[in-house]
Amino acid sequence: MRIYRLTPFALLSLLLILMAAAFVRFSYPGTVEFKHDEATLSLLALDWLHGGAFPVTGMPSSVGIPNAPASVYVIALPFGLGLDALGATLFIAALNVAGVGLLWWLAYRYIGFAPALIAGLIYALNPWAILYSRKIWAQDFHTPLLLLALMLGLLGFWERKRWAQVLCLPVFLFALQIHFAGWVLLPLYGWLLLTSGRRISPLALMVSALLGIGVLIPFGLGIQQTMESEPERITNVLNRSGSDDGLSLSPDALVYTLALSTGTGIENEVAAPQFEPSLPRLTEIWITLIGGAAIIGLIAVWWRDWRLAGLVWLWAALPLLAFTPQWTAIYPHYFIASIPAYALLVGIGVGVPFAQIKSLRFIRGAVIALFCLLPLSQGLYWYELIAYLDTTYTPGGFGPPLADLLAARDALTGEDDVVILSDGFERLYDQEPVIWSVLLDSRADCVRTLDGNDSKALFPAGAFAVLTAPNAPENPVGGLYGAGQPEIYQLRPGEGDYTLHRFAAAPAWDGPVLAQIAPLRFDNGAQLTGYYLSGNQVYLDWKLSGPVDADYQFFVHLLDASGERIAQQDSRFWPGRFWCAGDRLITWTAMEIPAGTETLRVGLYRLVNGGFVNSNLLDSAGNVLNPWADIPLN
Repeated sequence: MRIYRLTPFALLSLLLILMAAAFVRFSYPGTVEFKHDEATLSLLALDWLHGGAFPVTGMPSSVGIPNAPASVYVIALPFGLGLDALGATLFIAALNVAGVGLLWWLAYRYIGFAPALIAGLIYALNPWAILYSRKIWAQDFHTPLLLLALMLGLLGFWERKRWAQVLCLPVFLFALQIHFAGWVLLPLYGWLLLTSGRRISPLALMVSALLGIGVLIPFGLGIQQTMESEPERITNVLNRSGSDDGLSLSPDALVYTLALSTGTGIENEVAAPQFEPSLPRLTEIWITLIGGAAIIGLIAVWWRDWRLAGLVWLWAALPLLAFTPQWTAIYPHYFIASIPAYALLVGIGVGVPFAQIKSLRFIRGAVIALFCLLPLSQGLYWYELIAYLDTTYTPGGFGPPLADLLAARDALTGEDDVVILSDGFERLYDQEPVIWSVLLDSRADCVRTLDGNDSKALFPAGAFAVLTAPNAPENPVGGLYGAGQPEIYQLRPGEGDYTLHRFAAAPAWDGPVLAQIAPLRFDNGAQLTGYYLSGNQVYLDWKLSGPVDADYQFFVHLLDASGERIAQQDSRFWPGRFWCAGDRLITWTAMEIPAGTETLRVGLYRLVNGGFVNSNLLDSAGNVLNPWADIPLN
C-alpha cells in the first residue's frame, strides 16, 4: 500500500477544511439543545466530580439497557476544568472538528490528495454531521474517538507501529462504549487484525488485550450491579424486542442511511419543514451527485486497495445491516459513526477514477471543483437553518436554545437559594429539575424543583428566588409564589418564557391553620411538626434537614380507639436530593376521615429491590422508638 507523505500544500488544504468545520460548529454556539438527555449526562459527571461514586454505568439507553460510563468520563473533562454547559458544548464541537481532521488524515495518507480534500469537506459540512457534533449528547462525541481508534489500527496493523497496536483496542473499546449503537462496528477491529499479515507483535497484542479488558471492567461492574438490583431488566428488553412472528425488516435504517450519507432531510429532524433557505433547495442534486459518487466509491475503493475496501464497506454497512431487522426502534443518531465512511466513499468515488485519466485534466479539475462546491452549499444551508432555529420555535422539534436558558440562569447570579416551578420534579422523567441542577451547579447553594401540580408547598428558611418554567401549570401551588412584579426571560416566540420572583422571606401559608406539635424526628433527618385533618384532606407540616441520597414515600394511617387501622393513604414525599436545611414543607393528600378516628399515624419509607424500608422515629437521645409516629387526636 502506498503511503502519501504530507506536503505544505496538503497541510494548507487541511487547514481550510478545519476552518470550515470549525465555522459551522462554533457559529451560534448558544443555539444548541440542552434538554433532559444532555442535562442528565452532565449531572452524572458533576455528581462524580463533586465526590460521588465512580460511575460504572451511563444513562439508560433507548432499548432499556444502561449505557457504559465512558460518556460520563469524557464529559467530565470540560466540567472538571471549570467550564459550564456552554463550555462543555464547545468542547464537544472541538472534538468533532478534530474528528474531521482525522478523517482527512486517513484519506490523504492512504488514498491521496483529491479524495482527502473532498472527503474532508463532505464530512466537515454535512448538515447531519454538524447537527450531531454540537451538544452534550453521548452520540455526539463517540465518532472522533472511533476515528482515532481507526487511525491507530491503520498505523499499528498496516504500518507495523507497535505502540499503535497497543493503543488501538483500548481506544476502540472505549469509543464503542460511549453509545450502544457503536458496538455494531466492533468487526472493524477484527478486519484490521485479519488484514495485518505478519505485522502483529504478540507482546503488543497481549498488552493491548489487557488494557482493553481494563477499559471494559467498569461497565462489567455496572451490568452486574444492574442485574442484581433489577434482574428483570435484560429479560424485559428481550421480550420487548421480540415478537410472535419473529423479527421483521424495517426500511427505516435504509432511509436514515441515505439521508445521513447525502446530507438531506435534516429539516424533518428539527421539525422545521417550513424553513426556506436563500438558495433553492438542492436536495435532488445532493442525492444524485453525492449518492452517485458514494456508489462509485464502493467500486473504486476495491480498485485502490482491497484491505481498505473491506474496512470502508464494513464501516458503512454494519449499522444498516444491524438495524434493518426490527429488534428495536430506529433513530437517525444510530448511524452517526458511519457518516465519515460515506464521506470517504464520495472522496474515493470522485478522486480515484479521475486520477487514472491523465488526458482529461481539465474535466478532472472541474469535477473536483464541483464536489468542493456541493458541501459548501450544504454548509450554507446549515448556517441559514441554525439562524432560523435560533429565533423560530418548532414545536416537537429543536428545543429551547441553551443561550436563552443561560439568560435566565445569569439573572439568578447571587441567589443562593432557588426554587424551580415546573410540571414535575422527577429527574428520571422531568426536564426542568435536571436542567437547573446543572445550570446552577456551583452557583447556588440549594436548587430544588417543585411540581406546581403536586400537593406540596415549600417555605425556605431565608431569602430565595422562584423561577417558573414555561411548562409549569397555570397559577402553580395556588399562586403562593406569584406576589410582586416578575422578571421575564423570553424564549423563542410561541415557546413561552421563564418568570423570576425574588423573596426576602418565605410567603405566608394561605391554607388551613395547622396544629403544631413537638417535632417528631425521623432517622433520615425529616421532622414532623404539625398537622391538620379536614373532612377529606390530611395536611402534614415538615421541617427538613440537608440533602439525603434516598427518595421517600410517606404513609398516613387513621386508627380508631382500639388501635385498628380504618383508613390509609400512601403518597410520594419530596426527593431527598432537594432537601435543604431549614426548609419547611407542607404536604396534603386527599383522604376521607372516618368517624371514630382517634390517632394519626405517619411514617416515611423508601423502596428497595421491590420491598420497602421504614425510616425510624427517634427520641431526643437518638434512640429508635418506632417505624412511625403516632399522634393522638383530641
